[in-house]
Amino acid sequence: MNNYRTFLFSLLLLSACVQAQQKSIVVASADVERAAVQLIGDSTAWPILVSIAERETATNSFVLSSAAQKQIKDFAVHHRQVRQAQQKLIVEIKNGAKVFAAQALDSVVQTLKLYAAAVNNGRLEESSGYFLRIVSETALIERLIEENRNETIDAKLAQKTGIVDKRKGYLGLWENAAVGDLFIADDGVKTGEKSLAQLFFTDGVDVTVDPSTTIVIRASQLDKLNQTVKRDLALVNGSLLAKLSAKAKETNDFSFQAGSSESQIKSGKFWASTIPNKSARVSNYDGMIALSASNVRVTLQSNQGTVVEKGKPPLPPVDLLLSPELTWPRVDTVIYADQLKLEWKKIPGAVHYQIEASPSKDFDREIKRFSVASSSFELTGIPLAVTYVRLQSIDRYSLRGTDSPVYKIIRTKNTQPPPIQIDGWDMDRLYTVLESVTIHGKTAADVKLTINNIIVKLDRMGIFTYTAPVNKTETQLNIAAVDQSGNISKRLLSIVPMDTAQVYRIDWNCAAAGDIVHPTGETVEARGTAYPHVRVTAELGTQKKVVMTSPQGMWAVSLKPVQGEVLRLTFESPNDNRSIGTKTWKVE
Repeated sequence: MNNYRTFLFSLLLLSACVQAQQKSIVVASADVERAAVQLIGDSTAWPILVSIAERETATNSFVLSSAAQKQIKDFAVHHRQVRQAQQKLIVEIKNGAKVFAAQALDSVVQTLKLYAAAVNNGRLEESSGYFLRIVSETALIERLIEENRNETIDAKLAQKTGIVDKRKGYLGLWENAAVGDLFIADDGVKTGEKSLAQLFFTDGVDVTVDPSTTIVIRASQLDKLNQTVKRDLALVNGSLLAKLSAKAKETNDFSFQAGSSESQIKSGKFWASTIPNKSARVSNYDGMIALSASNVRVTLQSNQGTVVEKGKPPLPPVDLLLSPELTWPRVDTVIYADQLKLEWKKIPGAVHYQIEASPSKDFDREIKRFSVASSSFELTGIPLAVTYVRLQSIDRYSLRGTDSPVYKIIRTKNTQPPPIQIDGWDMDRLYTVLESVTIHGKTAADVKLTINNIIVKLDRMGIFTYTAPVNKTETQLNIAAVDQSGNISKRLLSIVPMDTAQVYRIDWNCAAAGDIVHPTGETVEARGTAYPHVRVTAELGTQKKVVMTSPQGMWAVSLKPVQGEVLRLTFESPNDNRSIGTKTWKVE
């Protein structure tokens, strides 16, 4: 039935569009998203359609005049171009927009957000203004990349924490580096103690330079013919974490030096550390790394690592340790204090664990690192903001294991009452034909929840269920959630039983007595006020019509009279998937 309705709706809408200049289009409330697909090409743009249309309250529908259809058609053209611009931006970012057109990229990203907000709120004129900016700014990004693609710029200092120095060329002097500085072959980057640098390379390579680390870009040459990059980085001392885009992983000729080892990189993510004149360590997380030292070569597959002592061949590949995972039931939590105890299960073979905390989910700035031997850690000094945490296991070779999931800690002032979410309740009033209703909801995990002063049990995620009997009259459920600071939230739910007495109150356009109607015209019409969102099915002979009641419960249906036939009205509750009642009348 649903497939048939969808086909019929599409057919009728197509026919209406053909006659758009002569006839208005009527769209039922339940069909606005499908109408947006047909008229605009995007179901999420339905607020624009609704804002342009005229609301027909009696039929719970929206009417698009020919003028409104013209507006929709023009908007659809603009909206399609915006979506094309979004896809184009993805390509331009891979082509180096972060380096060559950073300001223009930031501007168009912000404009896209404003455009999306305007569409979501049905502001047609405002979205049209943003459309022109998106088109021009996207073209500007493409032009800037084209103009600069032959320059020798290779990387940009995108983020820095603490003291970060730069050296231009091998013979240059170290001087303070600023965010936005550009680097080419022979340049170096050095971080101080408790400092951090984030480098974005034009071909999709991101390098996080850890504290007390020095790296040198030994070579970086772009082959314009086949769009491949020959890159050679040297880790002089310290440690770094490198991530490569899928394209860079496949097309880069990437050489990497750490201590006395040389590597060919075909990996999407790797970590390396070195102590000058002593040792180097490499952990590979994705793809493959071919590492050589003392005329011996080893191949690191995904989640493998090795150690190279000075003057010795590399250690045979060892499997990296699995990441520890916090014993939280979810990856995010809200706290009100400035400290939080982190706990996890011990990982076999782990000598100690590393905890990383950062205000960025990409861990590209202000990273704090802590090393512990136990399987718990008290994280203190948590700011009033969002803090991201991840963990690694460190083995007996001091190799960094795989990253845990990223956990989000939200610290806020404890002035907000806990939430009370009820699944499937669009409003706080429910109409039902069931004898009992089971409520599924969610609140904060550490609150005291009561319904009509009865304590309701919560699971570790704050999820609860409660079954309430449906009385003959309206049932009210007083829900209260109190957190540990005394903040309280309240919510009142009402459950209203549906009965036949209400739905059988019917007005006719003709004489009616008992179970007999006497049509006097070309149609027999019935109307009434039942309950909101009830399905009414009318059948008379071979005729069948289905309508939904309005949010106020109003409905109306019209059929051609057939003498001697039975007119049947059936009332159903779609939410309960149950019938409220059926009644018949004989047509005479």
